[in-house]
Amino acid sequence: MPTSLTLTPLARARSGIDLHTLCRRIENETGLRARTTEEFRWDCIRYYLKNTGIPVNFGITIAVALIVGTVVAGQTFYLFTVENLKQFGALKAIGVTNLRLTGMVLLQAVTVGLIGFGIGTGMAAGFFELTLQKLATRGLILMWQCVALTGASIFVVVIIASLLSIRRVVVLEPAAVFRG
Repeated sequence: MPTSLTLTPLARARSGIDLHTLCRRIENETGLRARTTEEFRWDCIRYYLKNTGIPVNFGITIAVALIVGTVVAGQTFYLFTVENLKQFGALKAIGVTNLRLTGMVLLQAVTVGLIGFGIGTGMAAGFFELTLQKLATRGLILMWQCVALTGASIFVVVIIASLLSIRRVVVLEPAAVFRG
């Protein structure tokens, strides 16, 4: 059994002939449907969107992953800040400004976000590279748009978690951490 399948077109246009014009001419003369490669690709996409549950299942999976990832990552970062409130209070007590503490929280958030994005993207790229030649996953590629959308999603999670953490640090009374 061959490991790769090579698709060849049924017909090729001579150089200089417009593909759309050729397809319309074939349709008129034969009564059969003729499509360019791009038209055929979009016909396939429309078919799957209209007649199968695949896009809905993928959409639900992605939505659940985003919600769970946002909650877990955001909660973890927020708890990191809450667990270190005593240190933030001590810094406030010795005169560190709220702006400097905000910068510290943002630096931590950006660092954690970039490390997580790098590890996650690296693992995804590794998976796609390992499964590139497998028959069941042939044709699956990691598109730059997916990487960019993932980065944007991580950025939003980092911003939300940072804002919650920053709020907690800014309203902190330095004396409160020394009482208990």
